Amino acid sequence: MNKVLTAGFVFAVLLIAGCAQKDVSISDSGSTEQESIQNNVAEAPQEVAQPKEEDQKIANGTIVGSVYFDFDKFNIKPDMQNVVDESSQKIKDADMNVLIEGNTDEFGSDEYNYALGTKRALSVKSALVVKGINKANIKVVSFGESKPICKEQTKACYQKNRRADIKLVK
Repeated sequence: MNKVLTAGFVFAVLLIAGCAQKDVSISDSGSTEQESIQNNVAEAPQEVAQPKEEDQKIANGTIVGSVYFDFDKFNIKPDMQNVVDESSQKIKDADMNVLIEGNTDEFGSDEYNYALGTKRALSVKSALVVKGINKANIKVVSFGESKPICKEQTKACYQKNRRADIKLVK
């Protein structure tokens, strides 16, 4: 959903910005032609108000990406690399600190899941540092199995809980 909101925001900004207008100069080779050309020129559209800078900022606590992991793993899969790439760009654009929240499914002991959640968060932190994010601006926390986004007992649901959320914070 965040991707849809981000894509919509980018589309709106591009739509508002529009294309640059070129000034057309007309030579004075013939006054009759010059007058008829000028009469056929459309009026320039009224300038659209640009969003205020504070409206463009991402809200504190916004999740800019979620990296999903395989069962009992903490390595970032190749198909999740684009999430790291997009998130690192959003972090740079927002110029905010980062909190990475490691999560697991319900399998395993509490201690094991908190440790696995920490490893997942640290894995994402390392990937963001490689992308140029200052490691001093990144904090990690593990919720283990205590913060599921899906509570059904299905494989698809368990997969949604094996994640590290990348959150922007002040």
